[in-house]
Amino acid sequence: MAVHKTSSLVASASSDGSCRVWNWMSGNMVRSLVPLSDDVGLPTCVDFVASEPGQVVVGYTTSQPVLYDYETGKTVCLFQSDSSSPSTSSRINCIACHPTLDMTIAGTEDRRIQFFDNRSGQVTHSMVAHLDAVMSLAIDNNGLYLLSGSHDSSLRLWSLEDRTCVKEQPSHRKKFDESILGVAFHPSLGFVGSCGADSVAKVFA
Repeated sequence: MAVHKTSSLVASASSDGSCRVWNWMSGNMVRSLVPLSDDVGLPTCVDFVASEPGQVVVGYTTSQPVLYDYETGKTVCLFQSDSSSPSTSSRINCIACHPTLDMTIAGTEDRRIQFFDNRSGQVTHSMVAHLDAVMSLAIDNNGLYLLSGSHDSSLRLWSLEDRTCVKEQPSHRKKFDESILGVAFHPSLGFVGSCGADSVAKVFA
């Protein structure tokens, strides 16, 4: 689920195959988003595009995100995958859109973080970022740093300027082969937060 930062909209992605945009104040559905092809699989995650009003990016069980215009319901762009044979191992687990640039960042089951150009749909950079599946991503409000959380139990802070890891923080214990499930930046203070399968939420300075 994603919350729009300047309006009363939320977007949801469900294992029943639906991705929808809602007005949380009225409770009404604004739009149901349907991919052009079933080949993209089931939706796993969604985020609003801050640089383009009226757009969302949806991640799927294949390695191809889709950019939608939620005002019209039309597909704007089917992103290209850098995997020659998309499979469960390359499924997208999380999506984060840059606050000012036309950039979408995805975390995948096969330990990678991928950077996409929203205009061309091309992968601009792909890297193995963790020792296990990447489950959550967050970008700070200034667009300078990326925070990633993984089932390898670590939080990693990345510089978006050169895409290098500047800090690693062991965080949560594994439980049933899962660890970190969510990460977030504080909107104005120098704190980051995480939650995990160990039923613990943590805040780091």
